[in-house]
Amino acid sequence: MAQIIKFRHQTDRRSKQSENDLTGFLRRAVSLRKQEPEEGDFIHISGLKKMKLFFESKISDILIKNSFIDTGFFLCGTYISDLLTSITNKVPESWFAVDYVLKSYETGSPYLMKQGANICFLICSVFKERSEIRVMRYEDYEKMGIGLFSRFYSQTGAEIGYHMSRQYKIMVDVTGECMKTL
Repeated sequence: MAQIIKFRHQTDRRSKQSENDLTGFLRRAVSLRKQEPEEGDFIHISGLKKMKLFFESKISDILIKNSFIDTGFFLCGTYISDLLTSITNKVPESWFAVDYVLKSYETGSPYLMKQGANICFLICSVFKERSEIRVMRYEDYEKMGIGLFSRFYSQTGAEIGYHMSRQYKIMVDVTGECMKTL
């Protein structure tokens, strides 16, 4: 389904655009691109907020360059920026996604499903070498991550679960490309 993109500024308060519309995401991506340092410049990142902006900027740039211009992709990019930033100061409780699935079934918490999906995503995009630990393969983590995000969406209705399950493979590649720029 296509979306209508409105580029002119609307002054009516009732018709103000949401921050999660395509125009808002494009404006943010362009703004972040303007802040990026030139190729080869030294990058100094101090603080988690700047790190998140750095990841979001890189991911948005890759999305635009590859013509992945859709609210779902930009929403996923923002989510992944938060995820990458969060692991810089807090190590996951477990690197085994199955642990989160089991806890989710025990407690009934869909947010543990999302944590399991996050682990699968990180393994597929950033820590590929971890995909060969235990008896699971990369493809298993990929399928499990897609399934867990989908299940999270079906249990909560949270939009990010829907988009991450639909754009999982593309966002894995985008995140991998982002990490190569570091």
